[in-house]
Amino acid sequence: MKREVLELLKENKVKITNEREVIIEILQQTTKPLSPADIFLRVRPQLPKVNLTTIYRNLEMLEGLGLIKRVGFNKEYFSYELLANRPHHHHAICKNCGKIEDLENISEKFVDQVSRQTSFKIEDHNLEFFGYCKNCRRENL
Repeated sequence: MKREVLELLKENKVKITNEREVIIEILQQTTKPLSPADIFLRVRPQLPKVNLTTIYRNLEMLEGLGLIKRVGFNKEYFSYELLANRPHHHHAICKNCGKIEDLENISEKFVDQVSRQTSFKIEDHNLEFFGYCKNCRRENL
């Protein structure tokens, strides 16, 4: 998968830097979306001179190319996930801590119903549920 993503970068005339390669590897290795800070902490052991600004810049560029997706509900809590070779899925997002859980067993019949009801040709959609994770609910008791 990494090779496919790197090929897409080349096709878009984007220089393949060590930072971009490591970010892609990290996103490829995880099954959960990662925040920029989490990505930074995972990149740092391999590239000690990298800074958080570089991570943000690269994530924005990769998102602009459609290689990764930003997941979240506000400017404070958001994460990124690699799109290549991932099945379509949805998310449950904690409004307190920003924890994100993948939801893969949501029926896609709903999309067909929306398409029929609105006469839209649905090309893409995002479905995210917002609430409080078990840990945050426990803290507020």
